[in-house]
Amino acid sequence: MKLSLCTTGFKEWDIEDIIKWLLPLQTDVKGLELWNKHIERFQEKHGPLDKLAKLLESNGLQIPSISGYTTFSKLWNENEHRNEFNQAKRLLDIAHQLNCPLIRTFAGHIASRNASPEQWSETATELKKIAQIADLYDVDVAVEIHYDTFADNIESIHKLLQDINHPRIKLIFDGANLYVDQLDPIEALDSVYSHVSHVHLKNYHYNHKERYKNKPAPIFEGDVDNVRLLEELRKRNYSGFVSLEYFGEEGVPNLHASLEQVRPQLTI
Repeated sequence: MKLSLCTTGFKEWDIEDIIKWLLPLQTDVKGLELWNKHIERFQEKHGPLDKLAKLLESNGLQIPSISGYTTFSKLWNENEHRNEFNQAKRLLDIAHQLNCPLIRTFAGHIASRNASPEQWSETATELKKIAQIADLYDVDVAVEIHYDTFADNIESIHKLLQDINHPRIKLIFDGANLYVDQLDPIEALDSVYSHVSHVHLKNYHYNHKERYKNKPAPIFEGDVDNVRLLEELRKRNYSGFVSLEYFGEEGVPNLHASLEQVRPQLTI
C-alpha cells in the first residue's frame, strides 16, 4: 500500500503550499489526491499542466486520483448538468495528461433509499456515458462510497455497478462514510473489494443522532476500526493508494497525529 493525502482538506491553500507543509513532516507520503479546484488555480498562476507534473515529480509525489464534485443526478437543471458533464470530460483529459489513473465522482445527491426510479436510471445512464468517454482517455471513473448518495450501502452499490455495467467504473472505498449510517466497513469491503481502486482513510467519534456533530479523530482513535481495515487490505494484497482525508479547523492536527500513527502500520 502507498500513502497519499487528499488536498480537499486544504481548500484555501495552493498546491505549492501543501507540498511545503508536507515534506518536512515525514517521507512516507507518496501521493497527493488533487482537488480539481487546486489544479485550476495552479493553471491560472503557472499555465501548462506539464509544470504541475514536474513539480510533483521533483518532490516524489504521484497523483492517485483527481477529485471532482459531480453527482450526475440533477438532470432537471440543464445548465448544472451540462457543467458537470463538461467538468468530468475536462478532468479525464487532465488525468490523462498527468498520468493519473482515475477521477472521483459521486453518484447522486440524495440517499439511495430516497431516489426515484427515474433519478436512479438517469444517473446510471449518465455515468455510463462518462465511462465510455473515459475509455478514450484510458482513465477510470471512481464512484466514492458516501452517505446520502446512491452508493451508501452494499445493496445500492451493487445495483449501481450492475446498472452502469462498464469496466471503467470503479469504487473509492471509505469506511468512515459507511459508519455514518452505522454500517460495518469490513463487511462492505468483503462485498465490494473487487471493484475498489482507491481508499480514503479518516476517523470520527460519531454522534448518530446528529451526524454533523461528529468529532474528527486520528485514524486509530475514532469509532472506525481502521487497524483492522488496513489488515484486511493487506490480506488482499492491496497495492494501491490510501488517502488520509481531513477537513476544517481540526483537520490539520488530526492529520498530523494520523501521519504519526500510520507510519508503523503501512508497508509503503
